[in-house]
Amino acid sequence: MVERSRFEYVVPPMSPDRVIVDAIKVAQNLLRQNLPPRPNLSDAAIVLRFRELVGSPAMRSALERSSDTLPLFALRAVERVLCDHSRPHRETINLLWNILDNPHLHQALGLAQDSRAIFRPYLKR
Repeated sequence: MVERSRFEYVVPPMSPDRVIVDAIKVAQNLLRQNLPPRPNLSDAAIVLRFRELVGSPAMRSALERSSDTLPLFALRAVERVLCDHSRPHRETINLLWNILDNPHLHQALGLAQDSRAIFRPYLKR
């Protein structure tokens, strides 16, 4: 933090690439909250939270300013999936799993290679 005055501090802004990586991790956690045996959120709530995450002003700015990296392309793919409001929520979630549970994305984020077995989605509710 940078000290501005005796009582006021300014937090330096995060880099767009860091915002993208953090958003991917938040998105993966959202999907995990919907796994059995006790899903915490409904399918509709998960999709709504994804739309809020991707549509936030900070995320819009990061998507425009970030470097061309695998996490950026993954988040843009998430954004495209969320654009179709006519798709059933369960189908949207399954498509999000396909994007966010990619071994190459896990590697780019520094996650364990075998995490795919841990976060396996279920298809029917």
